[in-house]
Amino acid sequence: MRVGVSALPAAGGDIWSNGIGQNVFHLACLLRSIPFVEQVVLLDCGGEGQLPAHTEPVGGQFPLIPLVEADGAIDIAIELSGGLDAEWTRRFRARGGKVVTHLCGQPYAALVEPTIFSRPANYGLAERCDEVWLLPKDRQFSAMMRGVHRCPVEEVPYLWSPVFLDHAAEMVEQEGLSFGYRAGALAKGAVSAAIFEPNISTIKMGILPFLICDEVHRADPSALARLRFMNTAQFAKHHTFVMMVGRSSLYSAGKVSLEGRDYFARVMGGGVDIVVSHQIDCPQNYLYLDVLAGGYPLIHNSPLFADVGYYYPASDVDAGRAQFELACREHDRNLASYRARANEKIASLSPANSANRDAYARRLLAVTSRSAPRYAA
Repeated sequence: MRVGVSALPAAGGDIWSNGIGQNVFHLACLLRSIPFVEQVVLLDCGGEGQLPAHTEPVGGQFPLIPLVEADGAIDIAIELSGGLDAEWTRRFRARGGKVVTHLCGQPYAALVEPTIFSRPANYGLAERCDEVWLLPKDRQFSAMMRGVHRCPVEEVPYLWSPVFLDHAAEMVEQEGLSFGYRAGALAKGAVSAAIFEPNISTIKMGILPFLICDEVHRADPSALARLRFMNTAQFAKHHTFVMMVGRSSLYSAGKVSLEGRDYFARVMGGGVDIVVSHQIDCPQNYLYLDVLAGGYPLIHNSPLFADVGYYYPASDVDAGRAQFELACREHDRNLASYRARANEKIASLSPANSANRDAYARRLLAVTSRSAPRYAA
């Protein structure tokens, strides 16, 4: 079996621009390990002929071929990062090829937010694929996706590897920075915190983490020395945002910096001690794994990561504050067990994990053996 995974190299972008770009390579590495998969290629859906910057650890291991040249080179196409051209998809399936749409973003938000906020979106026609793959975080949307795509919808494992994080850590070391939590960092008293939510969707915003940090500061102004609020520079003149931030005790104390985008390892290597996060119906996030792999305390509300980090339920600001304070008191004391639990979690998501490999192998066999379904319009 020959498999192609769609990729969309962004001009001027790098592998840390978004999680889905990294997911392309995690999936490709897993597929390559399946015994009956002869070859894995990346399908260039952007026509640029090159991969994003900083894919060196694994990027050169997979051929990147233009979509128009892929017809006879693959048996199954997995639409992941780049959208497959509709006419190419029709011809490919007519010749017996199979197409899977692998959805990594939250499906409901991906459907409604482009309409509400007048954003461009890639919405494929119904019945254009043979199967849809969802991650565990999105299982509640399975029935909705069956209605949208009119084909079987199946759950596949979430994948992550520290390969790109390790590469980033090596890069920041060359800048004179040091990535990775150092025992005793929280014991110094006033800590430095960061919020990394992308702030481009209602489901992953930094507002609630900001409120948690402000509550920590209100309870004890000496507890928090600085808050780096990433991905907020564009809101510096937004009336609602300025009103909210400007009324906080943190802002009044001059401890908040509204910053643009930067990659995780560089920010943490600059002296950040703790990360605060929040999500709504999007409980699997590469950010959590970056934080855990670095040994840093992660304050989060993801039920799927409740066994690691410092978990608070739903949008409970008070509980988030309590977990922040707990981390400051206990993280150094329990650092060995914290790292052990984090490493166990990371290993369970590895592309090299046999359970993950077998799950994807079963899906490939199922989709290639099934006749194309026909649903009424």
